[in-house]
Amino acid sequence: SQPRWDNETLGAACAGVAIVCLGLSYAAVPLYRMFCQATGYGGTVRTGKDGGGDANARYANLPADPTSLARNRPIRITFNTDMAANLPWRFKPTQPHVTLRAGETALCFFRATNLSDEPIVGVATYNVTPMRAGQYFNKVQCFCFDQQRLLPNESVDMPVFFYIDPDFLEDPNMAGINTLTLSYTFFRADRETHRLPEYLQGQEPGARLHNPAPAPPLPAAA
Repeated sequence: SQPRWDNETLGAACAGVAIVCLGLSYAAVPLYRMFCQATGYGGTVRTGKDGGGDANARYANLPADPTSLARNRPIRITFNTDMAANLPWRFKPTQPHVTLRAGETALCFFRATNLSDEPIVGVATYNVTPMRAGQYFNKVQCFCFDQQRLLPNESVDMPVFFYIDPDFLEDPNMAGINTLTLSYTFFRADRETHRLPEYLQGQEPGARLHNPAPAPPLPAAA
């Protein structure tokens, strides 16, 4: 004879399934973000080609003469900045764009100013468009995910040091792409924890598959 389920047993089983499903639904978003951080999927920039210690190794092994690479060409990098509605800052790139070739490095700056009369901590997220090019955009050093505390009316210039992976040139899907846009969005950090808003916490460095190794010193500005 088949076992009979009383109402209490059946109810407990259903509740258990519901709890598991709820837990998986909360885990899905940060897991998806982890996947994007590691692969560049969805326009998420990778920190070095392979993340972790390999990031700086890849940077150190860039070609001495990128112009010698087959099919290399000028690539225009434009910048876009946004802010959450509750963040009273001004946030702009100090230059509208830069042009480089695959394998070359570039150093640019973004300036943030606190327009309020109180200290505020902000945290930035980022992505690259076209989205399929995100896997080739490699940041050696960046202010994203770092806490930026600005005093009233204080301004700060924040550097981004990056390069386009030479593998960009070998991907037939990149053949017609000559312009990339690097976008940053600043959010007001939680007043108590100074972390990103809860719905963005899956993007913080601790949720990445690879924690970036310490970046090499930035080159001196020209």
